[in-house]
Amino acid sequence: MAIASYLMRREGRYSLQIRYSRSLSHLTGRALYRVSLMTSDYHTAKLRLVECLRWFHKMNNSDDMLLSVQIIDSQDSNFWKLDLHDQDRCLRDLIQNQFGEFVSDAWPLQPERLFARKKFVRWYQSLAERRPDLSWNFILNGRDRGATRRRFEQQNDDAQQYHHERSVVDAFENGRKSILQATAHRVIPESFSHSLAASITPSLVPELSDVGDIAQGNGQPVVSHSVKSSVNANIRVSDALELYLERMRLVRKSEDSLSLMSLIIRFFIDEFEDPVIRKISRDDILSLERMLPEIPNLTGIPKKHKATLSTRYRYAQANGWDGLIRLTEERIRKSYHSSLSIFFGWLIEEGFYLGKKPVFNYVSDENLVSLPRDSFSDDEVIEIISMPLFTGCAGQSRIWKPGQFFIQTHLYWAYILLLVTGLRPGELGQLRLDDLVWRDGFWYLNLRGFDPTKGRVAIKDVVTFKTPSSQRVIPLHPLITDLGFLDRIDGLRKIGCPVIFPEWEPYPKPGGALRWGQPITKSWQYLKTKTTIQRKDVTMYSTRHWFADLIDGTDISERARKRLMGHVDKNDIPSGYGSKSRMTVRDLGELANANSATIEAMADVLLSAKKRAETSELERLEPWLSRVNWSSYYREKTG
Repeated sequence: MAIASYLMRREGRYSLQIRYSRSLSHLTGRALYRVSLMTSDYHTAKLRLVECLRWFHKMNNSDDMLLSVQIIDSQDSNFWKLDLHDQDRCLRDLIQNQFGEFVSDAWPLQPERLFARKKFVRWYQSLAERRPDLSWNFILNGRDRGATRRRFEQQNDDAQQYHHERSVVDAFENGRKSILQATAHRVIPESFSHSLAASITPSLVPELSDVGDIAQGNGQPVVSHSVKSSVNANIRVSDALELYLERMRLVRKSEDSLSLMSLIIRFFIDEFEDPVIRKISRDDILSLERMLPEIPNLTGIPKKHKATLSTRYRYAQANGWDGLIRLTEERIRKSYHSSLSIFFGWLIEEGFYLGKKPVFNYVSDENLVSLPRDSFSDDEVIEIISMPLFTGCAGQSRIWKPGQFFIQTHLYWAYILLLVTGLRPGELGQLRLDDLVWRDGFWYLNLRGFDPTKGRVAIKDVVTFKTPSSQRVIPLHPLITDLGFLDRIDGLRKIGCPVIFPEWEPYPKPGGALRWGQPITKSWQYLKTKTTIQRKDVTMYSTRHWFADLIDGTDISERARKRLMGHVDKNDIPSGYGSKSRMTVRDLGELANANSATIEAMADVLLSAKKRAETSELERLEPWLSRVNWSSYYREKTG
């Protein structure tokens, strides 16, 4: 029998394989779209194939996409001469229309249709990962996704639960019929051939999730709710991971934690050939645990081998450890071991894994100890703020070379704010003009997800923080206002910009989450090569430690210190009472007078440069007041 078009069979399982059109090939960087149909049954494979082709052909044969290609020269190299805005618009319309079609599906959703919907999401996310520069990467996949996308995800979750429960009921009924048939043919011994209905009680059926699951109808048991059964017998790790990520995103689990989970579970999938979960043995667990310490750090790994943990692991196995660096003990324990423990715990709860929960604790003696972060020394702080960015640089694109320009860029303020406010690097890029408030004779940075004085807002509009206690208010040190921080605020407000640092470009991670600390951490990686700072235990986060040392030199209360640092313990109930938007007058005075010798030396250097700009000795530039100098993220976000 001839196999259907676009079907490929390998090792007994079927996959869809189809060639991309020229337009999509340019976007994806691949000639073929290949995806597993997750079955070895030919009939099921054909049904899933048909449903997948319904959406794929719309993406692949779009008239708009073909027209976009025909507009330009036929040579492939000229494809990207198209206006990116036109490409964005076309792709956004295609994807949004497909989501709209999916949410109009009738209930109950057929299993093959549900399968195709999931594959569409995976295709879309994969495309977004490869092209993070395109605007639709976060329009549908990040915090800005609309009601249609949320409804689509809820439909998938409801349909998944429905088919799970239906499969369980079918499996139970099939088993019951088999037992009745066996009884009728006296397979069961005569001494045990009493009423089957009477023998099925809650105590003898531990798989039932509720006693109410059994009801008597015509003398036979009827199952009405979910039952753990052999329906999960053939689910593979990749299928379970996909389901886990879908479930966790519905409850708004941190994308950072989901990205880490995906990273280590895909290592398991790659190295153990995506095993059936119920066939995972104790030896497999031990082997996985022993492999983790043999994964090298990214340092020294060629670019083509950096894609996954598996490619890094295989490179080290094939080429040895010369020039490579081991992972730290903390990375293995707190990241990989913890994620695996959480994932296997979830597998057990779902009934996918029937063994005891594995315990991961092995770390090799060859792995590295973690370096505790130290604060900058006072001399190192002065060296940093004496660089050309702060004293006079060569231009907007040459801020680390001495010159005749005074430019208070987002990086200028980033270093100063980190030092004298204790902000985390990832908190800078999201600062809004409205986060700056005047109260009690002081200017505050009001770091909160939203302004509660204005009422509730949509979840998608809430600014996210590292922890709930990270939402806090921070009084600005007088040095910040003396340097003209309020002038930046006024200038941006006049042109209608809502954020303090519109130049800030966040880094989109796989899955759509944004990493906000990227610009300042990348800047520090370059800047430290221009200084004499060689210590390995200082990072950009060391500014926060330096600020902690600064306030420890005052008589500020412990309660205020915790709030300033965003370290309030969720179990520390007393510290949660009181005003959420101000500090006591006493603590404000202590913070405002936190003038160490280093603060005074910083003021001398920084204010001297500002004075030179005011007397025209240095030429002042304000590039942030022009939209052309804003990041692509904020240009898109502000329209």
